[in-house]
Amino acid sequence: MFKESNKLRKMKKILKTLIIVSIALSQSFTNYANNKKPVELAVITGKINIPKTEYTTEITEVILKNVVDGKTETFTTTKLNSNGEFGFSVPITNPGFYYIDYGQMLRSKRPLIRLYLEPKLELNLDINEKGYILSGSNLGHNELVKQANAISDKFAFYSCSAEISNNTYEQFFPFLENEGVPIANNFIKTINTKDVAFNNLLKLAVQTDIKEHSFCFFRMPKDKFPETNNRPSIINEWEKNMIFSDLNLLKLGNGFDLMDNYFFYQQWQSKFKNGASYLSSCIPQITQPELIDVFFRESLMRNTEALSNEIIMNPLYPYLTSAKSKAFIKNILKDKGQKGLQFTCKDINDKPVSFSDFEGKYVYIDIWATWCAPCKAEIPHLKALEEELSGSDIVFMSISLDKKADLQKWKNFVKKEALGGVQLIAENDFNSDLANTYKINSIPRFLLFDKSGNIINTQADRPSNPELKKQLNELLESKVN
Repeated sequence: MFKESNKLRKMKKILKTLIIVSIALSQSFTNYANNKKPVELAVITGKINIPKTEYTTEITEVILKNVVDGKTETFTTTKLNSNGEFGFSVPITNPGFYYIDYGQMLRSKRPLIRLYLEPKLELNLDINEKGYILSGSNLGHNELVKQANAISDKFAFYSCSAEISNNTYEQFFPFLENEGVPIANNFIKTINTKDVAFNNLLKLAVQTDIKEHSFCFFRMPKDKFPETNNRPSIINEWEKNMIFSDLNLLKLGNGFDLMDNYFFYQQWQSKFKNGASYLSSCIPQITQPELIDVFFRESLMRNTEALSNEIIMNPLYPYLTSAKSKAFIKNILKDKGQKGLQFTCKDINDKPVSFSDFEGKYVYIDIWATWCAPCKAEIPHLKALEEELSGSDIVFMSISLDKKADLQKWKNFVKKEALGGVQLIAENDFNSDLANTYKINSIPRFLLFDKSGNIINTQADRPSNPELKKQLNELLESKVN
C-alpha cells in the first residue's frame, strides 16, 4: 500500500485548513459535462515567516501572477490564515512562468519567487526575509528556476530603488563584469533538461533578467552617476548588438521591461534629444511584428499624451495591428471631436468665468493644485509658453482642484507667483463636474480644445514637453478649427 511522505501529509493538511483558491473546479466540471478531459492542476502551498516591523506593513494577502504580453498580471489572490499560510490550486493548460507576490515586488523586486508551473506539480514555499525554501512531492523544474531567481536577486540588489543610496556605479560595474555576468553565463551552460522548450525559455529568462536589471540601473535615482563614456564593456556590447526577435520574451514577466529599460537607456545616453518621438526610432531593433505591437501599445499606455500627436503617431499606426492595440487607441481617442463640457468656475476675484466665453480660440487647460509638486514644476514651462504665444488665438487656462478650505491659499499663490493666463478654481475639487467628466483622478492633467469648444485631446502634452509647442504652432498655422 502507498505510504505518504511527511511533507506530502503536511501539504494536504494545509490544503484542508486553508480556503484554497480553486479556480479550476467550474472549468473542470464544464469540461466533464462536455466529455472533455478535465483541466489538470498545479498545487502551491506556503507559509510566510516575515514579522511586521515599524518599517513594514503586515502581510495579509498573496497574489499569484501570470504573464500576459511580457508583463505580469494578477491571476488570482488569496488571504493568509492566522498561521501565515496560503495556498493555490491552479489549472494548467500550457506550462509557463508564474510569480508569487506578497508586496516585495513593488518594493525591491526581491526575493523573486518565479515558478514554472506544469500539471500535477505539488510545491511548498517557506518564505522568509532572505528568500524561500522550496519543497514538495513534485517540484518539476523549479529547483533550477530557483537558482535563476537567486541570480536575478543579485542584480536587483543594485538596480532597484530600495538600495539607491549605497549602490552606485562604483559598486555595480565591478559586480557586473567580475561576478554577475560570469555567474549567469556559467549557470546557463548547466540548463540541460529533457524539456527543450523549458531549457530555451529559462536561458532566455536569465539573459533577460541580467540585461533588464542592468539597463534599469541607469534609470533609478543614485547618489552618483558615471560620465556618459564610462560604461562596462558588456553594457556597450549589449547596446550595440541588441535585437529583439524572440517571441518568447512575451512569456516572461519582465519581457516588456527589458525593451522599455533598454530604449530608455538609449534615450538617456542621447539626453532625450528625440523626446516622445523616440518610439519610431526603435523599429529597426524589434524584428517581430508581435513584439513591436506590444512594445508600442504598452509604451503609449504610459504616455497617452502622445496619441493626439500626429508626428509621433503616424509612423506607429502600421505596427499597432492587434485587436488589443486597436481597442486601446479607440478608447483613448473616443472623445476626440466631441463637444467639450460647458462649465463655469470662479477666478481670484470670485467672478464666474465660463468655458463658452472663449469660443473662437483654442483653449489649453492645466488642471493642478497648490499642494501638487509635479504641477508646480510645470509652471515655469507654462509661463514661457504663454509669453511666447502671447497675442495668438490660444487661451491658457489653469483650473485648481484645491479644496474649498484652501481657497485663500490658492488666491495667495496665484498672486505671489504672478501666474498668467486665466486662473480659476473648480468647485468641489476632485468631485467637480470637470474632474468627473474627464475622469481626472491624478494631476497634473492637461486638456486641449479647438476654436469651437470641441475636444482635441483630454490627455494633452504637458508644457515641459517640446511636442506641445510644436502642436500648438501647427494648430495656429492651420486653417482648420
